[in-house]
Amino acid sequence: MRHISLKFSALLIPYYAMWAIGPGFFVVVLEQKGIAANETAIFTCLISLTAAVVQPLMGFLCDKTGKAKTILSVCCALSVLAYVWLYFLNGTFQLVLCSVLIGSTINAMYGFSEGWLSKLDCTKLGVNFGAVRSVGSLAYAVTAAVYGQLFDIFGSISLPVAMAISCVVLVPLAMICPNPQISEKQKKEGQFAVAFKKLMQNRRFVLMVICYALAVLPTGAATTYYALHIRHLGGDAGDVGLALLILAGSEFVTMPFYKKLENKFGTEKLLAFAFFMYGVKNVCIGLSTNVTAAILASATQGLCFSFSLPGVQSYVDQITPREYSATAQMVSNTGGQIISQIVGLAIAGVMTTFIPVGTTMAILSIFAFAGCAIFVIGLKKLNKA
Repeated sequence: MRHISLKFSALLIPYYAMWAIGPGFFVVVLEQKGIAANETAIFTCLISLTAAVVQPLMGFLCDKTGKAKTILSVCCALSVLAYVWLYFLNGTFQLVLCSVLIGSTINAMYGFSEGWLSKLDCTKLGVNFGAVRSVGSLAYAVTAAVYGQLFDIFGSISLPVAMAISCVVLVPLAMICPNPQISEKQKKEGQFAVAFKKLMQNRRFVLMVICYALAVLPTGAATTYYALHIRHLGGDAGDVGLALLILAGSEFVTMPFYKKLENKFGTEKLLAFAFFMYGVKNVCIGLSTNVTAAILASATQGLCFSFSLPGVQSYVDQITPREYSATAQMVSNTGGQIISQIVGLAIAGVMTTFIPVGTTMAILSIFAFAGCAIFVIGLKKLNKA
């Protein structure tokens, strides 16, 4: 239904604006506080690890209670407090606690919109998830570009202020979006252990999550070190904002076409292509030798993330039961993105002590190519079984 698409499209604007401002400039804030690159990797890893633990529980909570709008609003409001704390904090211990809070709130909410829409059965309602999600990409792109300039002018004090403004817009928009309907039986009998066990018994689901994790693993380095790579090449916060604009803008251009391509080629082929392109993206960014090349390389995001995100959402919907849809979406996101990025970040943290950031990003692309190959081979075996 059109009104549902419009409501969620509107909701994703302030939500991804918060993502562009907070997680997007977290590394830059730490750099200004004098935190070394290898220490920054540790704190980013801590955020991802916390999110990996909390995220599946958020999905299960949505499946069990159906109170999606409340869960999202509360977590985003708490994330504002986390970034206020980030600005004022002093000392490693406070930074550790702040990182845990960030990981438990806005970072744990990544992928929540997919689970929410899956619970509403967006396919049955005729909602084009790719088109809706592309609005979030556009919001991310515009916010990153504009905020990059504001950050250069006002400094890190602008971060909690901008986060708070975005949250004030987000909460009322969340309240007008429909909550998923939960049966009384599911409220009484739903257990996370049962849902997780059923998912782990699904061989296609497990194969997809493993290969998704391998494909996204290089992104663990790219997400954290991309801003530093640009700055090491001589760029500033404005250049970082422009890079994020092109990166998210490429998503906005290609993601609305996902559904048509899925109908023509099938979900599995598009996922295999997206996994391959994750490797290409890291190679292009990692081997760039000047700011312009590093910024332009981010456009490859439109050929990997733009297809993997709606592709995974659609594929999980196809192969998992409806009563565990939100849990399945969050588990796939946790395993496929967060945990893999933690591993990728840890590997990159070690490698960057010996070799340049760019070279590290290029080498890690091997994992993405391996993920693509395993996915193709694994599907052939499952189809023959």
